[in-house]
Amino acid sequence: MTHLRRISSLLPVCIIAGACSSSGGRAPGVPSPAAILDGAIEQAGGARALESARAFRWEGAAIVHAGERDVAIRGEWAIQPPDSAVVATYDTTAGPSTTRRLIVVGGTGWLEEAGVFTPMPPAVLAAERDEFYLYQVMRLVPLRAPDVELAAAPPDTLGQRGFEVRMPGRPPVSAYVDENGRLAHLRLRITDARTGGQAWQDLWLSGVVEAGGVRWPREIRITMDGAPYFDLTIGSLRVEPQLVEPYLAGPR
Repeated sequence: MTHLRRISSLLPVCIIAGACSSSGGRAPGVPSPAAILDGAIEQAGGARALESARAFRWEGAAIVHAGERDVAIRGEWAIQPPDSAVVATYDTTAGPSTTRRLIVVGGTGWLEEAGVFTPMPPAVLAAERDEFYLYQVMRLVPLRAPDVELAAAPPDTLGQRGFEVRMPGRPPVSAYVDENGRLAHLRLRITDARTGGQAWQDLWLSGVVEAGGVRWPREIRITMDGAPYFDLTIGSLRVEPQLVEPYLAGPR
């Protein structure tokens, strides 16, 4: 498993809930969703760097909170959001020889171990597709597309300002920035891979790792319905114009 910010003159993005009007129904001094998005893009390295970085590759370590036990894993994440990913991880107590891969290609997914591909159960695939879509939101510049709607959102539990993202075929996501305007928190209803039901998921983003002019969060802490779920620390990051991964071809 995954372990889980345009100046008003550049507004092809639809700002709903009255945000396109001069006051937008907002309290005086409250920035529009588009303005919050602009600031977050700048904080993440700027539009040019983010546009060039269509794929991300990182090595990292994570803790998977699996019920009553915590599992420490290491591995490599190779992702071209929203729908292409190969994640290879292993339990640190067992070593790299036990590496398993999670592979998502569009609406298809597999789990691979020792060359054996197993189709991903539907609930797991739905959950992973929701997860990898979040990296599309974190890349920010796709949120300027004409078919993306941004809406005002109330502050999160830390009082951070933000906006809601509505993209066709995807779950709504609330995105929040910190006091510096940097993306810091994502919240959405997501498929729970364990139950197949819906749960509230929060991603808390902190730290910075840089590559190709992009400033990406180093730590991603995920909770599910408020409970610890997945904690990732990125060691090294690479950005690429396109993800090239043999495993994306699936079983042969």
